[in-house]
Amino acid sequence: MLRAELKKLIKLGRLPLIIVIALAVRFLLCIIPAYNEHPYSPEVYRQYTEEYCGELTEEKLRRLNERLAEIEELLGQYEEMQDRYVRGELTLEEYSDYTERHGKAAAEYSTVEYLCRKWEALNACSTFDRKIFYDTDWSDLFGSNGFDFVMLLAMLCIAVPAFDSEYSSGSFSQLLTSKRGRGQLAAAKVAAVVVSVFILSVMMSGVRLGVFAYRTGLAYSKMPVGNILLTDGFGSTTLMGYYINDALVKAIVIAVYSAAVCLISTACRSTVFSLVLAFIISVTPMFLADCVQGEALYIISGALLGKMYPADVNLSVFFTVSAVKLSVLTAATVRLWGSRRK
Repeated sequence: MLRAELKKLIKLGRLPLIIVIALAVRFLLCIIPAYNEHPYSPEVYRQYTEEYCGELTEEKLRRLNERLAEIEELLGQYEEMQDRYVRGELTLEEYSDYTERHGKAAAEYSTVEYLCRKWEALNACSTFDRKIFYDTDWSDLFGSNGFDFVMLLAMLCIAVPAFDSEYSSGSFSQLLTSKRGRGQLAAAKVAAVVVSVFILSVMMSGVRLGVFAYRTGLAYSKMPVGNILLTDGFGSTTLMGYYINDALVKAIVIAVYSAAVCLISTACRSTVFSLVLAFIISVTPMFLADCVQGEALYIISGALLGKMYPADVNLSVFFTVSAVKLSVLTAATVRLWGSRRK
């Protein structure tokens, strides 16, 4: 029955067209240059990470701190040097040399200060191989991997017609009288939606990663993610591993949401009302992404769609809770479907 429902979903829900459009839109959004704010200058940061790349050593930290002290001294002398030049205590050549060094110091200050703070944070970690490298590209990828409205709309376009089409076509009553038209049919419908949405979500994450790989060549992909997140919480998980794990987490979350949309469609029996209600319920966690923490993330897992999953999420527990929620939603949909009449 699952195969039959998948075929029906492809026909009635225009599944191939939805997938193609969603992937095309995601690709176009990925190739559009994005502006990302950083607490440092990316150009200066690249220069310093190339100079100090590799293992953390006391010698590198000493040199970095000395450079920070030099920068702070140069910046702090600005008014004094201006006054000395006005009083004629400095020649034009001496003042020009100072202003040149001052300009360079001003351009480097935020970057060197950030590197010193990052170095201290990395020194406090111990569960992974700590290294300095140019991580801006990966940081931008993780930072932009938030709530995906394209995936949400695609999910609604797949899930709502799966049940609503039976009501709008008038075949609902006949299906209930068939041999497997109650429990088995409803379960197959939910399964077809969940599988389709899960696969599409993984493909959407794959498109994002593909564009990123084309631009960066996946440089440093095997580096521990703790070097960016500055925490021991992920252990030896690599940058690539963290992205893949997050892609699976998001695919599972949106798949569970698709099961909830199936339940809403069965209860409402109205395309417009189902779409509106499902959209509201789906986007609400986006506004809770920064509020929901700890154990609450397992229950309100939709908050994970608005950010990369944090270190306090145990993936084994998350998968178990998601399986339970999916089972409950499917059972509720099956029961409601079988109990409905004209």
